[in-house]
Amino acid sequence: MNAAVCSSVSSTTSIVVVAWFPWSPVVLSADAGHSSWEVIHKDMYLSNTLPFQGQLYGFLQTSRQIVQVYAPKPLGPGPVVAHVPIKFGNPFLCSYYLVESDGHMLLVVKSMNLVGHDVEEWRRYVIVIFKVDVSLGHWELIPVSSLGDRALFVSMDKCLSVKAKNLPSISSNSIYLTVPLLDPVVMHSLSSQSFEWPTTLCQVHDVKEKIRPSVRTFTIADHLLTYCNHRELATRLMFHEYYTIPKSYEELWKKIRAQDSEVRISRMQDSIRKGKRSVKLKKE
Repeated sequence: MNAAVCSSVSSTTSIVVVAWFPWSPVVLSADAGHSSWEVIHKDMYLSNTLPFQGQLYGFLQTSRQIVQVYAPKPLGPGPVVAHVPIKFGNPFLCSYYLVESDGHMLLVVKSMNLVGHDVEEWRRYVIVIFKVDVSLGHWELIPVSSLGDRALFVSMDKCLSVKAKNLPSISSNSIYLTVPLLDPVVMHSLSSQSFEWPTTLCQVHDVKEKIRPSVRTFTIADHLLTYCNHRELATRLMFHEYYTIPKSYEELWKKIRAQDSEVRISRMQDSIRKGKRSVKLKKE
């Protein structure tokens, strides 16, 4: 499951927890201190999310839309706040990342380079960045050509923006990202439009079994990418070494399953209380 903390719309002094689940269209919310959860969305498959200015925004992959997940807008025009034009990539071949950078909401779009003739060219992805601007009273996607002294770390779990000048080993005006099953770490420079693969020789297994010991010491980029990938962070693994975990790692998988089972949300009740479906969150 995933969760975020937002400013409650029912109280100016309270917060609300919003929870959602992989491959599920249901989104729940509950005011802090309450065990009763309310279903606020029943048909919202979130591929990426961003807490921003006290609210929660998400991206819908198939429709290429940025939506306001919380607070819900029951009387407004609906949750959609921006739409990515189809010319910026087929949603089935693209990845979309929402990230806050220097007080702005950004949308990073990564797509495959379909004009490449070999694997090396295919790995040079097409990357476009937009600023999601609300200064004119309506949402607008404005192309971004430079991040200045910022560097972005993006993944489906979490995204991060850092000042490169405070981190000597991080390249400014760059994006650090991952490609499942292909590239654990890709660094793309917006200045030179170049690509680097800094951890190609660091994976400790070949997707079947262990092939080398852990390569230390870890870089700042290694730690920041691990921070952006929850499963590895929660199990104290470095993402660039374990970005896929072989089935042969039986003890590690047993540990992961045990950890995942600690938090459970019971099945939704058949009865409807006061017009709202009720669920309970409990930790066993």
